[in-house]
Amino acid sequence: MVTLATRVQAPWQDAHFVGGHPALDLTNTVYDRHHPVEDGELLKDPSDVLTWCVSAGLAGTAPADTVPALTGADALVPEVRVVREQAWAVFDAIAHGAPVPPEPFGLLLERAGAGVRARQVEPDGAAPHRFTTDWSAPGAIPAALSLLVVNAVFTLPHDRIRACGRCGWLFLDSSRGGRRRWCSMSICGNREKARRHRQSRAPQ
Repeated sequence: MVTLATRVQAPWQDAHFVGGHPALDLTNTVYDRHHPVEDGELLKDPSDVLTWCVSAGLAGTAPADTVPALTGADALVPEVRVVREQAWAVFDAIAHGAPVPPEPFGLLLERAGAGVRARQVEPDGAAPHRFTTDWSAPGAIPAALSLLVVNAVFTLPHDRIRACGRCGWLFLDSSRGGRRRWCSMSICGNREKARRHRQSRAPQ
């Protein structure tokens, strides 16, 4: 299991990293998959993307002046969102016992391969979830995240990938009995308990 970063950078909080693996945490950068909320998007600008990569433990510490220096920064956020949604389609299918969907997985493979061929992304052989990225190269970060997702598809135990029963966020169930149901017991778990309590007290 990947160890999460210990220094989460603003605007991110520990509660945003409950997936147990950065590839799953990436899919959770939008609020409530089951009931989308207004302004639920968490990746709003290039700075959000960079601080997320650092907070997830993927990229060490990005220079403070990285965002202004990014070539094609305007395209960064929509491209990362595309990668996120492709990753979500893949892992949500796995979480529900379905085969890996070929179209989103194939697109992730293509993007990751293009980044590696262009030497924009160089995997760290000692730590497959880490990579060296040319921050200023267009498409490098989406390619690196695609590589992260592809690696996770092949290495994570599919029978332990879960979708939260309340919000749909994805997580790796590392509990002994494999019966974890919520992305966070303190958030979705407690909200579900409160909902059931209200139902039990409602007039019949």
